[in-house]
Amino acid sequence: MLKKVSERSQYLFIYERGIVNNDQRVRVTSGTYTVKEAILIITGEKDLQMKVIGNYILLYKELHASLPPQTVDLPLSIIIEGFVLDRQTREVLPHSYIVLEANGMGTVSNMDGRFSLKIPDSLSSAYVVISHIGYHSPRIPLEVFKDNKPEILLEPNVIQLQEIVARYVPAQKIVREMLENRPMNYASYPAHFTSFYREGVEYSGDFVSLTEGVCQIYKPGYMSSSSEQVKLLKMRNIKNTNYPDSILVKIQAGVRASLLLDVIQHTPDFLSRDRDLYYNFARVGMEHADSGMVHVVAFEQKSHVEEPLYTGLLYIDANSRALLKAEFEIFPRYVQKMGSTIILKKSKNLEVEVQKISYTVSYQQWNGYYWMNHARGDLQFKIKRKKSFFGSLNRLNAYFEMATCEIDTKDVRRFPNRERLSTSKIFSQIQFNYDADFWERFNTILPETKITEAIAKLLLYVEEQI
Repeated sequence: MLKKVSERSQYLFIYERGIVNNDQRVRVTSGTYTVKEAILIITGEKDLQMKVIGNYILLYKELHASLPPQTVDLPLSIIIEGFVLDRQTREVLPHSYIVLEANGMGTVSNMDGRFSLKIPDSLSSAYVVISHIGYHSPRIPLEVFKDNKPEILLEPNVIQLQEIVARYVPAQKIVREMLENRPMNYASYPAHFTSFYREGVEYSGDFVSLTEGVCQIYKPGYMSSSSEQVKLLKMRNIKNTNYPDSILVKIQAGVRASLLLDVIQHTPDFLSRDRDLYYNFARVGMEHADSGMVHVVAFEQKSHVEEPLYTGLLYIDANSRALLKAEFEIFPRYVQKMGSTIILKKSKNLEVEVQKISYTVSYQQWNGYYWMNHARGDLQFKIKRKKSFFGSLNRLNAYFEMATCEIDTKDVRRFPNRERLSTSKIFSQIQFNYDADFWERFNTILPETKITEAIAKLLLYVEEQI
């Protein structure tokens, strides 16, 4: 019913979870109502407050209305939070990009569709743009988020038949043009990224460990032969002490793995010059993005190739031929052969079998060029203790992800040797001093609900490195 009101009035509704029962069945007598009257009748919430902000109607309830106003010091930053959902299905939209229009500062939504973004209070009148391939990107005033954690419902950008020009475009040609256009789409000059990194491990469905950090990354110009450098700014490591090191499996992940997922900077075999020898490509559809239409190109290793290569999808802008997103995984038939490559170390009493290795990387346009926005790897294993009987099989899931929260292209220099972090180290074992005001002004990716609940329930400790 609210959707019908939205269609008639041309206003979009934004409200925090719990304010409105979206599954409630309502009966409305036919007649003529104002927008406010219709909302109150549909929701049945007599104390519901409404505020028009641009083309949005914010629904909220006054809290502590009887308390006298208090004077508080303004913070150095404003924190906005919310959820990103599909307007039609109400399914969460993970990895949506949330960016401050004024300066490109941003973050991504987590696997629950939830996000949090810290911005300078001097930009409190700015707008936030939320984007996801295949959806319209709303431009939302920051005022909407004041004292609210609203659900942002993205409208699917349905392709109309009259928009499509019926002509055949070979997938190989689209990929070739994407590679040829890299100098025009990706900056040739270096930049400093402020990036948030996280890696986590689950064993048999239970939380085992979570390691998080904020890094400054020296990113050389795309197509440059120079290597990236990393400087660690903040770090913490949270562990479930119920799990001993006897189940320890050290996996090829970490900051270096995240950086290598930048397939424009580090060309994988499915984008190499010899790609047609090992891979088949097919154009499988079209999507919408902020910049217009997007080609969806599928690739898969050829049937005669029996080594573990990749299969996945490439999302390539139809106009600029820029790569917007890549989703890929080790070909399932041969993924078990990756054990010796992906597993660095394991306990002697364990048998470890690789089940799945999948990756995703996305790019976002800023100042005329595309930059790596978010990268994530998910790894699944079967764990069995040696010489054990039936019923001892368990599953271990590990993941790592990195989000670019801020880009600076002014006075960019390489880091001195003493400040550099060795990206080949296992991140969770890096020595770093922990402080109470951990995140301060830095942006992060919010942990998923199940991780947050697990941390709250278990007796954990924060590992303070010396």
